[in-house]
Amino acid sequence: MSVRLSLLVGLIATPVAAQQAEWERPEVIREGAEPMHATFAGFETKQAALRGDVRRSRYHLSLDGDWRMKLAPNPEARPKGFEQPGYDVSGWGTMRVPGILQAEGHGGPVFVGSGYPFPRNQPLIDHSVNEVASYRRDVVVPAHFAGRRMLLTIGAAGAAYYLWVNGQRVGYSEDSKLPAEFDVTRQMHAGRNTVAIELYRYADGSYLEDQDFWRVNGIERSVSLYAAPATHIRDLDVSAGLDAGYRDGRLKLGVAVGGAAGGVRVRATVLDGKRAVLVREGAPDAQRMVTLAGDIAGVRAWSAEAPSLYTLLVELLDARGRVIEATSRRIGFRTVEIAGGEVRVNGRRIMIRGVNRHEHDPHTIRIVSDATLRRDLELMKAGNVNALRLSHYPNDERIYALADEVGLYLMDEADIESHGYLSLFQQTGDESVLLGHRPEWKAAHLDRVQRMVERDKNHPSIIFWSLGNETGTGPNFEAAAKWVKARDPSRLVSFLGHSMSGWRHPVNDYVDIFAPMYDDIEKIADYAIRPEFIQPLILCEYAHAMGNSLGNFQDYWDTIRAHRKLQGGFIWDWVDQTLIRKDAAGRDYWAQGPDFENKGGDDSPVGDGVIRSDRTPDPEYHEMAKVYAPIGFERMAPGYVVVNRHDHVDLSGYTLDWAMLEDGVEVARGNIPVPVVAPGGRAPLQLTPPPARDPSAERRLVLRARAKAGAIPLVDAGHVVGWEQFALTGPRELPAVAQGVAPVDEGGVLRLAAGGAVLEVDKASGLLRGYARGGRMLLTGGAPDFWRAPTDNDIGANVPTSHAMWKQFSEHRRVDAARTEGDAIVVMHDMGVGSVKMETRWTMAADGTARGDVTFTPIRDDLPDPLRVGLQFRTPPALVRVRWYGRGPHETYVDRRTSGLIARWGGTLAEQYHGYARPQESGTKQDVRWIVLEDEGGRGLKLTGGQPLAVNALAFPYADLAMQPAGKAHSSDIRPHGDGTLLVDAAQAGVGGDTGWSLDGRAHMQYRVPLKPMHWSFTLGAAR
Repeated sequence: MSVRLSLLVGLIATPVAAQQAEWERPEVIREGAEPMHATFAGFETKQAALRGDVRRSRYHLSLDGDWRMKLAPNPEARPKGFEQPGYDVSGWGTMRVPGILQAEGHGGPVFVGSGYPFPRNQPLIDHSVNEVASYRRDVVVPAHFAGRRMLLTIGAAGAAYYLWVNGQRVGYSEDSKLPAEFDVTRQMHAGRNTVAIELYRYADGSYLEDQDFWRVNGIERSVSLYAAPATHIRDLDVSAGLDAGYRDGRLKLGVAVGGAAGGVRVRATVLDGKRAVLVREGAPDAQRMVTLAGDIAGVRAWSAEAPSLYTLLVELLDARGRVIEATSRRIGFRTVEIAGGEVRVNGRRIMIRGVNRHEHDPHTIRIVSDATLRRDLELMKAGNVNALRLSHYPNDERIYALADEVGLYLMDEADIESHGYLSLFQQTGDESVLLGHRPEWKAAHLDRVQRMVERDKNHPSIIFWSLGNETGTGPNFEAAAKWVKARDPSRLVSFLGHSMSGWRHPVNDYVDIFAPMYDDIEKIADYAIRPEFIQPLILCEYAHAMGNSLGNFQDYWDTIRAHRKLQGGFIWDWVDQTLIRKDAAGRDYWAQGPDFENKGGDDSPVGDGVIRSDRTPDPEYHEMAKVYAPIGFERMAPGYVVVNRHDHVDLSGYTLDWAMLEDGVEVARGNIPVPVVAPGGRAPLQLTPPPARDPSAERRLVLRARAKAGAIPLVDAGHVVGWEQFALTGPRELPAVAQGVAPVDEGGVLRLAAGGAVLEVDKASGLLRGYARGGRMLLTGGAPDFWRAPTDNDIGANVPTSHAMWKQFSEHRRVDAARTEGDAIVVMHDMGVGSVKMETRWTMAADGTARGDVTFTPIRDDLPDPLRVGLQFRTPPALVRVRWYGRGPHETYVDRRTSGLIARWGGTLAEQYHGYARPQESGTKQDVRWIVLEDEGGRGLKLTGGQPLAVNALAFPYADLAMQPAGKAHSSDIRPHGDGTLLVDAAQAGVGGDTGWSLDGRAHMQYRVPLKPMHWSFTLGAAR
């Protein structure tokens, strides 16, 4: 994903000579490889097949581990002849397989948002940047492999590679995200063998791999050797659907037999646990295909909400009925269709609560461990995500099996993105530059789509095939769509082709859904009401989560839920693409492209996930989980209702409870009987809130739905799936300050003192020299503040330039008056030589409580909206803890506060800042009634708002977050030191996030700070 225009110069390709290397000829995709087949493993016994553990098989050999490797800077410098067993590689280094070269220090990682890290001149590659990695290892083939067919599989490697065994060339392959299987029976023998792979960093296929990610390479998935029987199972094609009434399962199974001819039969058994519910047997036809079929009455249908799976056991039998080879896989019975203009699964309309996900790890880059992959899915299920777009390429096979098991709808996407040529088309208007329009690229497009479908066709979790991303359109894609629909009518096809679609709805009539990216709320609402558009709309990308983002997400879903033609979307994206690197002081930080040499790369920020790359949730994650919740609550006179937003299940897997809060403290709780609510239904709750304990308290009712054990895979019992809060009263009013003490003018200082407290205002600056109690300084400063450290969205929208005057106003003030007026100290600040006025009026009660009344008055009406309107204070380092009554526990903003429960929260001051990849505004809490800053002994300051405020307390000077050039500011720079910061705002702009690179990324108008007079007040007192 990216919509940033490429800055590379575009060149139209010239004809390529036939003698050109394979990796610069788009018509040459693969040589010597077997046809693609579904993911499965063969075993020697039925029992081994049901276990499915290749590590315990006598005929599977892993070639993972350390290989000898030498990296050459270009093809001309590569070691020629290294594939020969006699070539001495003892002096070479080692490289792990699977492994990314750049993650292991071999070459540098390059990040490109859009375009290529080499001159755009398809299909040619600039040799000077095309590093070549030569891999070698010896493999000892067991003697019992003799007489069998040896198949060597390279799980994924890129961008292109050649393979030799014992010095004999076996084949060549492109497409860095799909496996290639090679028959090495002729080249390999029992005993020691030499395997060599020559890997090119870039190839003509790289023009189709222009995704918004790190341009790195390696052998990134496992390499293995399987000694198959002479006659073996070559492929499985499982079609497991439902009958017209969506009740009975209908299985159709195709088994392709490969290898030597012989009299064999195939037996297929469907197991429900250990019980066989269907058994079929048959012999191969003339094409060596066995086709079996059968029905299962009352089958448990598969959906993301109820991922019911059966086990399919397939046995290849000889003439005497003995097992030659066996395999098993989990299968799910479900239907996917367009009916009534809707995407339906098992006859029911579904909503896609999705995310996009790159394969990424902060240390190993594209290689994700089993533990990390499982953690991804745990967080998705806990965060109410039900769908995943595999952006923008076929993923490691493990995720598909896990998605089948835990219940996720998948959009499987072909490894096709030619954004650099899409950008050229956008610049020139010439469609002929698009690779989808060029005949010489047709085979490569079809190959990537077809092989994806053939590999992944048996997974019930896949309900959409995607032809690629940000490529432009063209006949090559139309041909691919036609092939997919003929090959697999059981699923739907998605493809946009464009990036941003402008002021139009560019529907592709050869696919099944309209999948725009970053269409705003008004645009999708327009699509929904226009009768000429009949395809359901599912946003392939939306809610760009770069940095401090994901504003107005609730608004998106209010609109989506209001129109049946709108069926959700996939957030961009799931996980930050940051890498972990150490700074000069040895501290870890989140590294981005400019933190490396990044030759050929750009300055695109990469912190665009709802979780960080170490799988720590961002504050955005909690907003996503709240809005995506499949269970909601609403107030409906005279009581409350529960809303079941599930598509397939009722609420029997959940419990409901309530809690009553008074002034943010829980004073009562109880359980609620769970009504019978069908999917998509609602029902009233049997609930009568208890009477108030304190009639003057602010009262809020919180309703929650929790999962029972086993209700949601990977989610613990008691996990809160959906919740809502309801205000029963308003906030307490700030009591009026009793007769104040008289201020004293001491020349350069204006002073208020009472009850052991002292407040001093410097007449020259108009700021607090301090507010102290018992001789302890608690607060200084209080400068008028209209600026914030720019977020990634602010930067993408050019706010640091368009709104720069507010930074100037915040840093440069004129004091028009600093005087006593009755019992008050009054300060008048002028900003922008008559553009803005701010009056701060300080008073003090006899007990030492100080009150600030602040009035903001814009004079000019042609200023842009301020980013915040408030006061900025400094706090002493001794105040290291914070408590507050407002939204929490995480940071919230006016357009991203739905997930913040208004209650009492607390923690250390240091943990209030969230470590985004690039330092930026963070830590603000909305609707704050009061906040306490205290030392370890509980002594400190309490600030209470006259109305709910936006407040931010940080353990360092706010200036530390100021914007710096790309690569000059790091997350490790932000740490507690010196004075802390307390920002007290009447209002702050929302974070926005429809996009991250244009004005669309700014907060919507209703979430910006209006340029109009504003008044707010607060008191300062002792922490209690």
